[in-house]
Amino acid sequence: MSFDRLRRSASDVFGLFALPMLVAALPWPAGLALLKQVSHRSSTFRVEADAAWQVARDHVDGMVDADDWKWRYRLIRWIERADTWLTLTRSTAWWQRHVDIVGEFPAQGHGWLLLTFHWGAGNWVWKLLRARGIAAHFLARRPGASDLGMSRVAIWYGRLRGWAFARIGGLGPLYTGGSVGRIERAWQRRESVVAMLDLPVGEARPACRVDLLGRSAWLPSRLPELAVSRDVPVAILSCGFNIDNGRRTLRLESVSQAADVALVLAHYAAHLDARLRGQSEFWMMWHEAPSMFADGNALRVADTR
Repeated sequence: MSFDRLRRSASDVFGLFALPMLVAALPWPAGLALLKQVSHRSSTFRVEADAAWQVARDHVDGMVDADDWKWRYRLIRWIERADTWLTLTRSTAWWQRHVDIVGEFPAQGHGWLLLTFHWGAGNWVWKLLRARGIAAHFLARRPGASDLGMSRVAIWYGRLRGWAFARIGGLGPLYTGGSVGRIERAWQRRESVVAMLDLPVGEARPACRVDLLGRSAWLPSRLPELAVSRDVPVAILSCGFNIDNGRRTLRLESVSQAADVALVLAHYAAHLDARLRGQSEFWMMWHEAPSMFADGNALRVADTR
């Protein structure tokens, strides 16, 4: 093994396994304090934070300090990694004590489309959904090793996350690409589907124009269209984090049963807008934001409004 490969593997062992496992083994206040120190001093996520800030600075309050913003961005990335192990080692009761609920959980007894965001760190939400009788799949693209780290160690970590999914309350992933039938069958079994729509819209994909951060943006509309056409109720949720005390916040918002696609996405965009105005450093999609806003999609003609 070359020195460079060895270095990448060692970095992934530390960042994906050793440090997050140590945090999970510590009392949570001590674990959070450790992650804050690492976020200030470690080189991990610095490139990503710098790139995210280059885009975000044009959308956030001019009084925001760049260095403070970037260390908070790095912290939420570390929190997400630590949560892989915290969800495996902490009970549902522990999470319920550490999560503040804003809004009402979706009603049991039928499948929902639960829309969330690449904002915050919410791997723990599966425990709370299951505790409320909501069995849910996660709709996502199939991850590659480069999404999680720099070496084969990242592949092992990805397998661990897949193995852990059912053990923390989820039903397992539904991977995009020919997934419509699987989604419909899940709803027929009264299972819910969690998905994120804060993504760039590919060419020839159905999309809807929304208002976001005072500008027009495009969001993919195919999944809400499917839910509306099948009379599947829609709810929006976001998973926040309090940097000062380490508490989480789960915000839930049900959309009108009679909503059309444009209304669903307007509610979705408004929920995201509020989160970005409060903690913009928690959004993991800043690198894609230019292609999501309308001026980056000037030739797009698909618009459901």
